[in-house]
Amino acid sequence: MRNWLLGLIAFIAASTVSAQEQQTLTLQQCIEIALKTHPLMKLSYRQLDAAVARSEQTKAQWLPELTFNGLQRRQGPTVSFTIPNPLTSVPTSIEIVKADMRTLSAEFRQSLLSFGRKSASIQSAVYQVRATSATVRAVQSQLILMVTEAYANVLAAQAMEEVAEQAVERVKVILKTAKARYEAGVAPKFDVLRAEAELAAAEEQLLTARNGVALAKAALNQLLGRPTNSPIELSPLPEPFEVDPSVLRSEPFIKQAFLNRPEMKASEWQIRSAEEFLKLAKADKNPLVLLTGSYVKQTKTGFAEDYQWGVNLVVQFPIFDSGRRESLAKERKATLEQALAQREQLERQIALEVEQAVRNFQVALQRLKTARAALVSAEEAFRLAQVRYEGGVGTQVEVWDAQVALTRARANEVQALYDAHKAFARLVHSTGLTEVEVKNLLKTLTVSNPANDGGEGR
Repeated sequence: MRNWLLGLIAFIAASTVSAQEQQTLTLQQCIEIALKTHPLMKLSYRQLDAAVARSEQTKAQWLPELTFNGLQRRQGPTVSFTIPNPLTSVPTSIEIVKADMRTLSAEFRQSLLSFGRKSASIQSAVYQVRATSATVRAVQSQLILMVTEAYANVLAAQAMEEVAEQAVERVKVILKTAKARYEAGVAPKFDVLRAEAELAAAEEQLLTARNGVALAKAALNQLLGRPTNSPIELSPLPEPFEVDPSVLRSEPFIKQAFLNRPEMKASEWQIRSAEEFLKLAKADKNPLVLLTGSYVKQTKTGFAEDYQWGVNLVVQFPIFDSGRRESLAKERKATLEQALAQREQLERQIALEVEQAVRNFQVALQRLKTARAALVSAEEAFRLAQVRYEGGVGTQVEVWDAQVALTRARANEVQALYDAHKAFARLVHSTGLTEVEVKNLLKTLTVSNPANDGGEGR
């Protein structure tokens, strides 16, 4: 009875796991899974943790510091001397160097005046944290794009598999018609042989399409941290956002990208950090005022009490360092100029990315519109060719031409559809905005576009 019960529990658990694996995932769910499990995110989070820790270290070096030290020392030879004692007539021995020495000390240190060092070092560390935080957001944005494209690739591969299956079914119908006409003596044997050959080719294309589905799912599973051969079902994507391609212009999107791309924010914080590092290098030539103090509890000797203390006001002023500080300032200035140059390069790169994204989205929308119109024509052409062939007034060549054209038109429509999805995802990524914000910007462009401006977006 117990074994039967354990077996039932195991079966239910296995069924639950299988049901979870077969759960239909949405794009948002896939993105959330990737953001939690992908090594790129783990790496960027650890880099942020390290930056925060360095910032805390920088702040701590300007705060009070208290150190305790303990020492047990055995030494030799001992040193002592005796003095007469008139009262007892017994000499008194006084040890100067004892065999055992114990020391317990407490040392205090606090910076009073740093003349710019403190603020510059702390601010540079804070800016580094902010730059790293922006870099984390950039990694998130890149990963979201990767998941979105992989998600679209799976749906596109599945749609291409469906196109291949439909092509096989159409060829089977043509083969059936060819056999019937051959048996009726109104068509040559060649029509049957041709149909059989076309069926074999269509089935081969179906195998290729199914392999494409498996590879696309493996790529998506890899991004989600799942075994590459795990079964996965995806929800369909909504229709691409409709907008007149002629109203698309790159300038508004480039402006938004400069303001919102996390890479730009990270670059700005890096520049500010470099500026503070330069200030720190220059401030290192200034004096430094410290307050130190100590209290020592020790073994009493003939010449020393069992404790001592002291408070010190220390002023450090650099006089000569063989040019080290001057070289450091030059290095920090070069680092700042390097950060400025990197920002300029980044601006150019982002402007190009946005320009490409806008144009690709524009072309994708136009391709989708054209592909859907061509698909309607191809479906009607195939229907007419098939009716003509079955009625004996058309040739099989017409049917094959129409079949090939229909398969190509459906494949083009699928490719154009998911290219439009991916082009929109790249537009969102390139601007640093959310999907809703990009749609609102597109609506704004549509509303503000002059009626007489029908030219292509620049």
